Amino acid sequence: MSEFSEATPLTFGMLLEALDGCGQAVGFALAGTLNTSGTDRSLILKIAESLQTLSVAGRFPGPAGHCMGGIVHGMQSFLMVGEKDDGAPLL
Repeated sequence: MSEFSEATPLTFGMLLEALDGCGQAVGFALAGTLNTSGTDRSLILKIAESLQTLSVAGRFPGPAGHCMGGIVHGMQSFLMVGEKDDGAPLL
């Protein structure tokens, strides 16, 4: 990815990419925090599935829906990484 400045023209695709990346980071951090706090992984998966269902149903229109898709993807990515080892860092 190249460096951007305030003078860089912004495209719609760039905005969607930023929303997607931000959503994925939030989703990964959310799932990691829930996991670290002792939340059962099946409950984290249920939360991700619920958010995905709401997103597919159109409850988050426009850019919010794109961001929510990233959040769900980030949560799923965390769950695919595996179990947290005792004493391991937060994420």
